[in-house]
Amino acid sequence: MRGRWERLGLRGRLTLSFGAIVIVAFGLVFITVRAQMSHEAAVIHQEEERETEEPGATPGERHDSESPIEDAQSDVEKTFLVVGAAALVAALLAGYLLAARTAAPLRRFAGTAAAVGGGDLSPRVEVDPSAAAELRTLADAFNHMLDRLEDAFARQRGFVSDASHELRSPLTAIRGQIEVLAREPDPGAADVRRVEAATLAELRRVEGLVEELLALARLDEGVGPARRELDADAFLREAVAAAPGGASLGSTAAGRIDLDPDMVARVIRNLVENARRHAGPDGEVTVASTALAGRLRVDVDDDGPGIPPAERERVFDRFHRSDAARDRGSGGSGLGLAIARAIVEAHGGTIRAAASPAGGARVSFELPGLRGGR
Repeated sequence: MRGRWERLGLRGRLTLSFGAIVIVAFGLVFITVRAQMSHEAAVIHQEEERETEEPGATPGERHDSESPIEDAQSDVEKTFLVVGAAALVAALLAGYLLAARTAAPLRRFAGTAAAVGGGDLSPRVEVDPSAAAELRTLADAFNHMLDRLEDAFARQRGFVSDASHELRSPLTAIRGQIEVLAREPDPGAADVRRVEAATLAELRRVEGLVEELLALARLDEGVGPARRELDADAFLREAVAAAPGGASLGSTAAGRIDLDPDMVARVIRNLVENARRHAGPDGEVTVASTALAGRLRVDVDDDGPGIPPAERERVFDRFHRSDAARDRGSGGSGLGLAIARAIVEAHGGTIRAAASPAGGARVSFELPGLRGGR
């Protein structure tokens, strides 16, 4: 019985509870009125017997006082009013207690929401396992939302900290170069050109980082891709040719696909740049595409050191680096793969890293909607 009650939803429990209250109240009124009516019937019967035993009484004398039937009706009405009022009060009290018990978890929800509104994301809603299914579902959804919020805030704080550090590093280098030059009483042309070259290099890093931060901000705001129909083979050839760092083109898939050419070209550019940094100037970077059951798959391979299996998912996190010193020295910001993942997912696709047949790393992404591919 208890198991069946626990499986009932909130609506079922309230329906059964209020139904039970009404039935009990009606039963009390019915039993009490029935008992009173039986009592009054006995009284009437006694009065009738008494009147029949007094043959000398006239009809007028019999009607001078209230008749037994009217007296019984009056008693029944009084009994009904008293018992009905008592049953109503009992039903209201039972309903209040039931509503209070039902609302108790909701008050806990409100208390947790108030704590979260105050900035504390650690509280969670605790619900009795025997509570209604709706309340358990609501508690699970609420706690899951808080978990995601807490994770999002933690990632945001880390992102702001990393971005501040990335911006501070080139600015510190620029300031150092200028201070060194300023200490020279009569700087020569060679010193000025050296400081100019170093400053411009750091400023390019800052410009690239700001551009990537703005791209991520637009993606986080939900700016969707401006799709248009393109030839998959021609688009990939143009994107690889325009990607800095240089990459050779392997086999390509034919067909038509709807995508945002600027966004997807940026994905290819970021992947080629990332592969080139790891493969080195003399390394091999190859881009190829394949048609897979209505999806376009693009593979970017290099013959560099590869990505350890434990880091193949983490490389798409913002500001993640497997070799921070090398990436900073070569101009990497740690945002290229994060931007690539955001763009691919905005197109409804997937992206992943794996080992490459060339000996290094392979980063592949798939986009849906390829038509006529082979």
